[in-house]
Amino acid sequence: MRKMFLFALSAVFVTSNVVSQEVALAYPVASIDLDGNLKDWPETVNWYRMQYFYGNDDESNEDFSAQFAVAYKEKEQLLYVAIEVLDDDFIGDNGQSHTTQDHMLLYVDALHNIQGGSPLFYVASDRVLEVHHKPGTYRTENHFLTLDKAKVARKRMGNRIQYEWEIQMEGQIKVNNTLGLDFMMIDHDRSSSNETLLLWKDGFGKSFGSQKLGDVLLLGSQTRTGKVSGMIDMTELSPLERVNSIDLVSQEYPNLWVKTMVDTTGHFQAIIPIGQYKVSPNGYFTSPMYSSGFNQNTHKLSYDVLQTFMVQPDTTISVSGIIVAKQPQPQINPPAAEGLPISYVSESDIDKFVAAWQSYLDIPAVSVAVIRNNKVFYDKEFGVNSNFTKEPINDQTLFEAASITKSVFAVLVLRLAEKGIIDLDKPLHEYLTFPNIENDERSKLLTARIILGHRSGLPNWAWGGPGTWESGGEIQLNFEPGTAFGYSGEAFNYLGRVVEHITGKDLRTLYEQEVARPFKVKDSHFFYTDEQEDRFALGHMHQYPQVKEKERVASPASAMSTNAHLFKSFVLGLINEKGLSKNSYQLIYDPYTELTQEQKLYDPEVPQHVSHGFFVQRTPFGKLIAHGGNNGDYDCKFIYSPEQKFGFIVFTNSNLGDEFTRAFEEFLLPSSSKRL
Repeated sequence: MRKMFLFALSAVFVTSNVVSQEVALAYPVASIDLDGNLKDWPETVNWYRMQYFYGNDDESNEDFSAQFAVAYKEKEQLLYVAIEVLDDDFIGDNGQSHTTQDHMLLYVDALHNIQGGSPLFYVASDRVLEVHHKPGTYRTENHFLTLDKAKVARKRMGNRIQYEWEIQMEGQIKVNNTLGLDFMMIDHDRSSSNETLLLWKDGFGKSFGSQKLGDVLLLGSQTRTGKVSGMIDMTELSPLERVNSIDLVSQEYPNLWVKTMVDTTGHFQAIIPIGQYKVSPNGYFTSPMYSSGFNQNTHKLSYDVLQTFMVQPDTTISVSGIIVAKQPQPQINPPAAEGLPISYVSESDIDKFVAAWQSYLDIPAVSVAVIRNNKVFYDKEFGVNSNFTKEPINDQTLFEAASITKSVFAVLVLRLAEKGIIDLDKPLHEYLTFPNIENDERSKLLTARIILGHRSGLPNWAWGGPGTWESGGEIQLNFEPGTAFGYSGEAFNYLGRVVEHITGKDLRTLYEQEVARPFKVKDSHFFYTDEQEDRFALGHMHQYPQVKEKERVASPASAMSTNAHLFKSFVLGLINEKGLSKNSYQLIYDPYTELTQEQKLYDPEVPQHVSHGFFVQRTPFGKLIAHGGNNGDYDCKFIYSPEQKFGFIVFTNSNLGDEFTRAFEEFLLPSSSKRL
C-alpha cells in the first residue's frame, strides 16, 4: 500500500529545514568527515523528505521515515549524500543475507541526460556494500562508478540511523549541472514479515531509466534561486489524459534542467537557479508513461509554449500560455478496390502507413513482414535500435517476442504429443509437481491441454515474473482448472518445466529440435545470452529507453527473441501446415476456450476463441489465427489466414507498439470485413 508523508518531520528529526519536492539543490562544502555523524554538515544545507511510502497502513512517520541532503566538492570531484532515518525497530547484521536486514539502495545517474539514461545503484547494509550496473553497451556513462568509488559510513543513535556517502564522480561534478539521484530505504520489523519502503521520487524500476530518478542541481556557493509558478491549459484532455510533468531547461547551461510535477489542475511550481529557461514537454501522449495495456486509443500531444522566461532572485515568476492539445491520428487508408486490402495494397501504400504511424507514436524501431498468396510480399525494417544510439536497425536486429513465445512453445508441445512423449490430458503433477500450488487439491486437475487453452486457474504471474516461483510462497488457484478462461504465463512456465523433466532436455535444445529446424527459423533465440546483446533493439516506454535486465530464464511464456524477417518462416510454415499432423493443426484451429465479449482481445463484434496456444477470430473469409506479445517496452503480433494464405508480422521496441499494430490490422483487415 502506497501513501505519501505530507506532514512536517521537524519535531522528530534533528534538522528542521525540510521540504517535499523532487528537485534537490546541492552546494559546495569545505570539509566533511565521513563518519556517519552529520553535525559537520552546514546548518544552511537543504534537507528533502523521502515522501513515498510503501508498506503497512498502520505505520506512521515516527515508525519509519527519512530525509536527505546533498553537497559536493568540485575540485576533488566528490559527491556527498547525508541520510537521516527514524526507525522504531532497526534490524542490523543478523548473520543472514542483507535482504533480511534494514538496508538501502542509492541510485546515481552521472550524465542524467534529458533524453534518459542508465542509472546504477549501490546497496548498503551493516556489513555489505555492493554496486549494480545494468549490463549492455547502450549507455556506459555510469560504468566508471565502480565499487571502489563509493564509501559509506553509518551511525546509530537510538531510533535514529545516519548514513553518510562519499562518491568519486570523475569529472561529472560541474557547477550548473544536473545529476540523477534517488533512494530506496528498506525496513524490516520483527513484528512483520513484510518490507516497508521509502522513496524520494515515486515509482519502482528506477534502474531501468533515469527519468524515474529525482533531479539534483549542482549550484555555486553564490548562486541565488527564484521560484517559478505556472499553469498548463489542458481543457481538451480528459482527466486520464492529462500531462503530469514538464521539464524546465536552462538556456545558459545546457546540462541544467529539472523535471517539474504538474497537478490535476495544470499547476506547477519549482525553486530553481536564476536565469533564462524554457518549458520543454516530456509527456507526448495521452496514455500514461508506463502503460502497456491494450486498446488505449493513444493520441499524440502538441504544445503551444511560450519561448522563454526569466527567473529572478527571491521572487516568483508566473508562467502561463502553455496549451496542450491532441493531434489527430494519421488517416492512411488503402486504395478503394474489391476484396481485402491485404490482398491488393502496394508496397508504397504500406511504406506510407508505417512512416505515418511510426512518426506519430515515436516508435524507434519497427520490423514488418506481410504475406500474400503464400509468399512474402513485404519485408522491411524501419528506424533505430534506440533513442540513445540512433543506430539504424537491420534484418538481424532482435526484438523481445514476449507472449508470441507461447504459440511457438505450443507447437513444440504438440510435436512432443504426436511423438507420445507427453500426454495432453495426463495430470501434470504425475510428471512433476508444482510445490507452490500442490496445497490446492484442484491443482491435480491441471493438464497440458488445459494450460495451452488458458484455463489453468493460475494468475498471469503469481510472484512477479518468470523464475520467481522458486522464491514465492504457496498460492490458491483462482478457479478450478478447465472451467473458465484465465490468461497465464505462470501456467505455461510450469508446463515448460514439465517438458524439460520428461525429455531430460532444456527448452533451448527442444526449441532448436522441434521448432527452429522443422520450420527453418534462423538466428532467433528461445533463451537470452550475452552474445545477443549487440543485436537487440532497446525497449522504450514512450520516448524513454528502458535499460533492463534481460530474461535469463528459458521462459516458454515470454523469452523468445526474433524479428519479422526471421519469424516469417514460422508463420509460413503454419500457413502451409508444415511440421505438425493434420490433427494437431485442427487443435490450433478449433475452439477450446470460447471468449466472452469482455475477454476478447480484438474487435468484440467478431467471434473469438482460444485454441491450443493461439487466439482465433472467426470471419466471413475464414479463420484468423494470431498471437500478440507485450513485455511493456516491446510489443509485437502475428496474424494469418490458413484459408486465404495471407498474414502479417510486426515487432516494435515501444510500449505504444500495440497502437501501431491495431492500426495496421485495421489498415489491412478492416473490422467491417471481419464481422459475420
